[in-house]
Amino acid sequence: MYKRILAAIDWTASTEAVLDQTRHLASLTGATVLVLHVRATDFPSLPSILGALASQALAGEPAASDAGSVAQRMVDDAVAVLSTAGVHAEGLLLESTPGHTPRAVLDQAREREVDLIVLGRRHHGGPSALFRSNVADEVFRHAECPVLIVP
Repeated sequence: MYKRILAAIDWTASTEAVLDQTRHLASLTGATVLVLHVRATDFPSLPSILGALASQALAGEPAASDAGSVAQRMVDDAVAVLSTAGVHAEGLLLESTPGHTPRAVLDQAREREVDLIVLGRRHHGGPSALFRSNVADEVFRHAECPVLIVP
């Protein structure tokens, strides 16, 4: 059924659920997984920095010196989690300008000929939600393969 799955992660609360669903589906189907994180180049992601610093502190490792290193470490950690579960996975960190994350995800899905995209829904609250598109919604609208949106 699925041979290639793209798991788009953003280090919000849904990332763990995205990886769990991806692991489960890949285990059932024997699919390989591409773990993708698209980082906005103009500013570091606060959740990613805090998560990486906590992870490094628990592991007794020195803190990464820049947001790109932090993001790469998180992708590597996600690949390790999947690999430990017996899933063949590789990671990819892309940099993009703000607002172009959905296009980056869709481009990778097309280039890698994935059969399924798994990603979480990022909830924007307050008035800004009216003016900002949701990455999951944009990917869902324009994907050429099935999309699983994990709450």
